[in-house]
Amino acid sequence: MPTLISETDVKLERADLQRRVPLPRSVSVDGFLVPPARTPGLHLSGLLRYVAQKSKITAYINDVAEEDLPIRWMLGQVFEEFAASLFPFMIWQPGEIDTPVIMTPDGVSVEDYGLLLHEFKFNRAKKYAGADLLKKKTVWMWQGMGYCLGYGASRVVWNVMSVMEWPDPLWTQYLVEFSEKELEGMRRMIDSNRAGAIAEGYSE
Repeated sequence: MPTLISETDVKLERADLQRRVPLPRSVSVDGFLVPPARTPGLHLSGLLRYVAQKSKITAYINDVAEEDLPIRWMLGQVFEEFAASLFPFMIWQPGEIDTPVIMTPDGVSVEDYGLLLHEFKFNRAKKYAGADLLKKKTVWMWQGMGYCLGYGASRVVWNVMSVMEWPDPLWTQYLVEFSEKELEGMRRMIDSNRAGAIAEGYSE
């Protein structure tokens, strides 16, 4: 089981909003800043969708109305871009790496103990207690372990906006550490499912 290092509810003040540093996109096309194109091939996200569906993880089995997805993507991007602008020490969207599969984390920073991976999630539910996050968000944990493998890290911080809290949405940070045994298990999972994910059309 991954280790929860900390769970912190983020409280914003007016001063936080005033010190934001808007983050430019890294690629310019005809004067417009746009996200870099994704490299064709098997991405970590595709491999995890394949494993989740094969494992019958409910969130990946239930059909989602296609017309709902753009709004969800928009809200997720709004939260990520705003939250990332509050962390000037973080490299936002550092780009793709391709070990052990193609992957693109939301952010990376250098801490006293080494590299820290950053992920931003828009959660259409109530806040997860830390123990529930570790148990129920299996695909998030796989994603975090995959990023750690790619970057030679062991810790991920999830910034999660939970919109079903009352009276206001709640932003929580969860700092999680993975053991060498867990990371090695993740490497084996990637290796054993790579061919199946490609054969089933999960490459991009």
